[in-house]
Amino acid sequence: MNTSIIRVSVLAVAVGLVAGCGGGYTPSSTTTGSAAPVSVQASGASAFPSGCGSAVPTGTTETFTPGSSVQPQIAAIPGANLVGVWEQDRWSGLGTRGILASHSTDNGMTWSAAQTLPFSVCSGVSVAGVQYDRASDPWLTFAGNGVVIASAIAFSANGFNGTGFTPNGLSAVLVSRSTDGGVTWSAPHAVIQDTNPSASATLYFNDRDSITSDPTTGNAYLVWDRINSSPPGTTSEPAWLAKSADGGATWGSAGILYDPGAGNEAFNNEIVILPNGTLLDFFTLVATLSFTSTLQVVSSTDQGAHWTTVPVTVADITSVGTTNPISGGKPIRDAPMLAQVAADPAGGNVAAVWQQMFNGNGAFDGIALSVSTDGGMTWSAPKQINGVTSVGAIDPTVRYLPGGVIAVTYYDFRDFVSGSTVLSTSAWLTESKDNGATWHELRLQNPFDLNNAPLANLTGAAALFLGDNQGLGLVSGNALPFYTATSSAGAHIYATRSPSPLTTSGAHAYSALLAGPVPAAAAARARALVEQRIRMRATLPP
Repeated sequence: MNTSIIRVSVLAVAVGLVAGCGGGYTPSSTTTGSAAPVSVQASGASAFPSGCGSAVPTGTTETFTPGSSVQPQIAAIPGANLVGVWEQDRWSGLGTRGILASHSTDNGMTWSAAQTLPFSVCSGVSVAGVQYDRASDPWLTFAGNGVVIASAIAFSANGFNGTGFTPNGLSAVLVSRSTDGGVTWSAPHAVIQDTNPSASATLYFNDRDSITSDPTTGNAYLVWDRINSSPPGTTSEPAWLAKSADGGATWGSAGILYDPGAGNEAFNNEIVILPNGTLLDFFTLVATLSFTSTLQVVSSTDQGAHWTTVPVTVADITSVGTTNPISGGKPIRDAPMLAQVAADPAGGNVAAVWQQMFNGNGAFDGIALSVSTDGGMTWSAPKQINGVTSVGAIDPTVRYLPGGVIAVTYYDFRDFVSGSTVLSTSAWLTESKDNGATWHELRLQNPFDLNNAPLANLTGAAALFLGDNQGLGLVSGNALPFYTATSSAGAHIYATRSPSPLTTSGAHAYSALLAGPVPAAAAARARALVEQRIRMRATLPP
């Protein structure tokens, strides 16, 4: 295993770079007390052996994009390493050839050569004699005492072939832990595995895992949703939970965390932990007959043993997704219905961000923020927090910084020039110190061409894909975005060391906007998107 430290593609960004015809701003190019953001490429060539993980489902023409790296996550070991994971070699249908990891010993300025995590056949590792063709949805958490735990879903290519679930397809949620800062990783453990034998009346697929730890107790909480082959609207698709009480060394039995009832799915679960130890599990409640989606939260005050049975509603999610502005361009797979959440470990406030339609004609999404100051019991009205509201914005990620500062990253299309064949896409870091009322943002790197992204399934079509989520770490009190961008060489993962936009004179300063009423036509388009995604998940889950 090559663990030599590499540093490639360092890009210093001019803070005052003028935005293109999408309606950007032209700030001063000077900064106060800090250098401009510096982006470092963390991923490199694929670490997988040639030919591994290349099984194609019967009756499909799926292909994978060699060398593509998307959908990263990052975790920091206080006073020690940063660890990052991502999907490698994305398939145009479902999942990837596997999950890679890298670590940094110098706060993100250099990254180790990638290591293969033991989640798919390309790792050469089996789980109780079983190897999985593909993996997806990697997640990371720091569990205390120098331990980092990684999770992912893993599955067989032929179990989900584009026309629906097929018998004998394996579907699992796997974990592996590192006790040396991400240098080496343990053998994988399956917290759940569905074998879907042909005699089964119902077939299952485990999807959208995330893992959260409490370093003070050593508890780790792994959540996901478990969808099934029954016709939409006929069964419940609950949130599931597995817990470790020893930093991921062993795991208890998996069980249902929250059952939303027949005709509903508890999708995209993510747990945050309040300073008093209360657990909050956020999920998108997808109504599979009315085609609506709502961000909801349930709580536990006894370390996950019991959960509230009546969720608190954060907000209705009214997302219309993103249309490629290039005539005849490929679809864009963004992240509607996929909220990201964070808790302030000191003050206890909680923030949620997601894609939301704000403009009256329902043409595109902006970035929505809602904040709770009472432990998740009540929530502020959603505000639009992306810096340029005249263009679409996608794929937000959020975390709290010291002092109660909210940090959010996202992409937008303000630099796209009408009539161009280059799909100029920009990545941004924006911060607020007043609970989301006002914001300051900085560009993370120069605009990139989204056309160079790998393809992933979107309701049967191959769509440009950066990931269902991105990563956002913390280094020396500042945010460290860990995210996907492209070049002519394809999609790779970047870490950007950035000064705080709040103390940078060249940052774009602006105020958040309250959401207005949703016109009927826009609401109808949002419901159509939910229906589209439900039908996609009924045949091609991840």
